[in-house]
Amino acid sequence: MTLNTTGIVKSIPIPTAITKQTIRFFWATLLILSISASISFAQITVSGTVTSAGDGSTLPGVNVLEKGTTNGASTDNEGHFEIEVSGPDAILVFSYIGYVSQEVEVGQQTTLDVQLQEDVEMLEDVVVVGYGEQDRKTLTSSVSSVNSEDIQNTPVAGSDQLMQGRAAGVQVSSNSGTPGGGIFVKIRGTTSISGGSDPLYIVDGVPIETGNFGLDLGGATTSALADIDPSDIESIEVLKDASATAIYGARAANGVVLITTKRGDDAAPSIEVSSYYGFEEPVNMPDLVSGSEFEMLMNEAARNNGEAEPYANPQNATNTDWADPVFRTGTIRNYDVTLSGGNETVKYSISGSNFKQDGVVKPATYKRNSARVNLDLNATENLTVGTSLTYSFSNRNRARNNDNITGVLGGVYFLPPNLPYYQEDGSYTKFSIFENPIAAAEEVDFNMDVNRFVGNVFGEYEFFPGLTFRSSWSYDYNEVKEDRYDNSLTNGGAAVNGDALSTVALTSNWTGENTLSYLYNTGNHNFSTLIGTSYQESSFERTTATGQQFPSDDFQRIEDAAVQTASSTGTSWGIASFFGRIKYDYDRKYLATITLRRDGSSRFGENNQWGTFPSIALGWVPSEEEFFNVNWISNLKLRGSYGITGNQSGINNFQAQGLWGGESYTDSPGTSPEQLSNPNLKWETTSQLDIGFDLGLWEDRVTIMYDYYDKQTKDLLLAVPVPMSTGFEELVQNFGALENKGMELAINADAIQRDDFNWNVQFNIAGNRNEVTRLASPFNVYNRDIYRYQEGYPMYSFYFHNQLGVDSETGEPIFEDVDGDGSFNPNSDRKIVGDANPDFFGGITNKFNFKGFDLSVFFQYSYGNDQLNWNRFFQEHGGTRNTSYLSSQLDRWQEPGDQTMVPKMTSSNYAGNLRPSRFVEDGSYIRLKNATLGYTIPDSFLSKLGFNISRARFYVTGQNLLTFTNYSGLDPEVTATATTQLTRGIEFYTMPQSKTIMGGFDITF
Repeated sequence: MTLNTTGIVKSIPIPTAITKQTIRFFWATLLILSISASISFAQITVSGTVTSAGDGSTLPGVNVLEKGTTNGASTDNEGHFEIEVSGPDAILVFSYIGYVSQEVEVGQQTTLDVQLQEDVEMLEDVVVVGYGEQDRKTLTSSVSSVNSEDIQNTPVAGSDQLMQGRAAGVQVSSNSGTPGGGIFVKIRGTTSISGGSDPLYIVDGVPIETGNFGLDLGGATTSALADIDPSDIESIEVLKDASATAIYGARAANGVVLITTKRGDDAAPSIEVSSYYGFEEPVNMPDLVSGSEFEMLMNEAARNNGEAEPYANPQNATNTDWADPVFRTGTIRNYDVTLSGGNETVKYSISGSNFKQDGVVKPATYKRNSARVNLDLNATENLTVGTSLTYSFSNRNRARNNDNITGVLGGVYFLPPNLPYYQEDGSYTKFSIFENPIAAAEEVDFNMDVNRFVGNVFGEYEFFPGLTFRSSWSYDYNEVKEDRYDNSLTNGGAAVNGDALSTVALTSNWTGENTLSYLYNTGNHNFSTLIGTSYQESSFERTTATGQQFPSDDFQRIEDAAVQTASSTGTSWGIASFFGRIKYDYDRKYLATITLRRDGSSRFGENNQWGTFPSIALGWVPSEEEFFNVNWISNLKLRGSYGITGNQSGINNFQAQGLWGGESYTDSPGTSPEQLSNPNLKWETTSQLDIGFDLGLWEDRVTIMYDYYDKQTKDLLLAVPVPMSTGFEELVQNFGALENKGMELAINADAIQRDDFNWNVQFNIAGNRNEVTRLASPFNVYNRDIYRYQEGYPMYSFYFHNQLGVDSETGEPIFEDVDGDGSFNPNSDRKIVGDANPDFFGGITNKFNFKGFDLSVFFQYSYGNDQLNWNRFFQEHGGTRNTSYLSSQLDRWQEPGDQTMVPKMTSSNYAGNLRPSRFVEDGSYIRLKNATLGYTIPDSFLSKLGFNISRARFYVTGQNLLTFTNYSGLDPEVTATATTQLTRGIEFYTMPQSKTIMGGFDITF
């Protein structure tokens, strides 16, 4: 065949053997094949709308992909799509987060209207993360979740207590059993020595102020999180690794807790009414000697010291139980009402609650009234606005307990049991410097009122599918007013004829945040990007007035005092931030997340005001690979992350600057320097490596999450000694290092799934190893230097004389010769004998459902933690004091051959410079934290009542029902000395936690 220059066929030589009929047949066949080919390869344009099968609403951003190709599109704001496909044999795959993917064969259709079914399991597995939500299937971070079903009907005052034993790697312990009292939360160990160690709390997007805003009462503190009604909480997410927390940068080294409250839904209005009422008893009571035993022990000590016996007839002694009049059966009650509902335009959830709890030791009481409004409004097709507002008013009747020898419990332990409650004239029995516990409970008025407002307003504008701008402005306001009056019947009040104090503390915290997010899908490639800015400013003010010398106890206002003083203080800080995150996955198999935040803080020196905090996380889902054919493994995801976070808390707001303060000199006003400047002061930084996996077995009936982590904290904010020539003893510098290494394991198993019976098991365990890796020099803290900080040892290490036993022949204590010089010297032979950190801790929950009945049994445990029973040091005194004894004193050595750890009662064996290690006990415990039995009335019966009740459930529940421990004190969990974060694991005249039995109901109309 030849062609001319125009490309037209010029001539075709025809073989002579080919006939005309053959030629005609050839051209006809070629024509038919050409037509068929043109039909087969002609592209078809397909359009349509995608809606939700549940409510018929259109779905924007649905991924529409031609199967087997990279040809794809997505739906617009009205759920509409348009795509060109290869032909009628094409198959379109519709996928959308939270919905079951659907495949549709095109055929001869040019219009397709598709309804997607909600994926219930996926919707339940959406995780709240920083500035958004993510599907747990593609999550590359380590996040523990606690949902409302896990924590419903739990009688606690604060939301921080709800995490105890339910979130792997989160150690929660109580300051005491005081209602509304302080709670300690540590996520993957303590990452700072003197800097702040509490996690960052975010409530509905609002970073809230936490900590103790009340006056110190020994070691007793209050919990700012008690201002949030636990019944309002929908979920709690704990962000643990650097990939999850780096988005919060300089405030995230201690982890982040995201609390989400309940919001409205596209449903008819409903009213939920719930209430519970119960009684509380102390888990344990003080184990003290009787009056007769007290006099017998005092006589024995006198004899052994060569002194005259002070009591002639111990058997006839008065036997006073000082605990009886101040311990009580407490009550706890709560009322909640919630109105919720909505439609496509507006969704709302409005609630109100009333809570009251009486402590088991007088006069401690906590009362709270709160209200919440959550509102979401679709103002236009592209604009959504909303708000979350919470207000609470609470009142605490506070008691001097915890690390306080003149408080209620101090009097219970110290006053001898051979003294009566009252004297013959009806006055309180007085004893040394210790307060009569009845007077401490009845004659001291100490009230704390808190007004708390936490709220935000936000707006979201979607420019086009996937691209959304969000602006949020929030405010956290906390007003604390405290009034205390010690009347003339108390020791302190009698000395000054009435002692009063009044203080008002105001904390305000506002935050402005703006983010731009973009979701983009093309083929199997899925991108999620976020950039944002944040600015936060916080201020604190306190005004205090005191008064003494009142005309009588009927006048308690400070204006009535003859001696009056007043003071005021205030401070503020601010932080500005820029942040971004990119999340990518390919076909939900290969995952990556990159985060970067840059923070500038007013707290640090001019040379280091800005810090950068990056993180990266990678994941692989082998179970999504074609070669993976292990049928009983439904999901396997491997993930790892590394990142850096910071810590700016725990120091003064202007710690980097040289400050001057007011000072008087010979009654003339003046100023004086208060601290040295340090322009190089910067953040503590924590780098964290996390390696873990998520495993699902048998269609995810069993899920397992495991993590190993290594956290290294450097540039600790520590007060380091400086030369005295500076005029100061120390300067806060970046010096020192810590490490925390550990593992976490969480298992969730649906052991039995039947139509009328279900059994679910949730188990978690975590272990953390803490070590101080760098210090300028060792140092001791607290009463009698009983805690020591030293390189190579963990925080909260106990520093004692290591008691090896008691000489069975002489009754003298045997102590370790630590320095090996051949003799024991109390001044040099001390050592670290243990620490308050547990080897591992966690919880286990069993849930059963049988027809309308439900049963939940939750155990919480801690193993390997040492607990210091500091009460024993003062009440196992061997007669060196004239105060009461613990019953453990009865186990003393009395004659040759006795085997005991309590030495003979002589002054030399209980000298004030001895710190025997026998008071450091094994604090391991397992506690039946909660057990609940409920019954939900069948719908068929409710429909007959005619009250339009859609759900009704009644239940009984118990809290702290059983505790299994070898610890001899009142509570192995509490820490009395909450005013310093350098101490943990010590009981010192601490109100124990209570055992609660209560009943309640939930009814929805």
